[in-house]
Amino acid sequence: MNTINSIKTNDNSQSCSRAKQFIGVPIVDKENKLLNGQYKFKFENEEEETICRFVNGLLDGNIYDKDKKIIERRPALEYSFGGTEYWTAGSPDGFPAVSQNFGYYEEDWENGTIQEIRTEYELVDTE
Repeated sequence: MNTINSIKTNDNSQSCSRAKQFIGVPIVDKENKLLNGQYKFKFENEEEETICRFVNGLLDGNIYDKDKKIIERRPALEYSFGGTEYWTAGSPDGFPAVSQNFGYYEEDWENGTIQEIRTEYELVDTE
């Protein structure tokens, strides 16, 4: 039987985001220009590359119209092991914003602050 455990928190340090150290931090290339578009990076202690998307140097997977309204939401980070992170203007954003282990772990974020963490796990009868 599967069950979901949920905790409400505003403590960003509890996040499993692999990029939380980049909240609000603009990223530049070797020529000191703000990154825009899609890149592949390896995070520390990761074997596989992660797809990272940037808008004006900040992690942000969204596509905007000319009035800067979101017309399509895409993950800012896509991990090869079944994880995604939706960021807007340099911070996780959405319900869920962070999803790991193919959706068995999720985090909701709003205005740069984590709101809730949910995990799904299976209860196994040991008898």
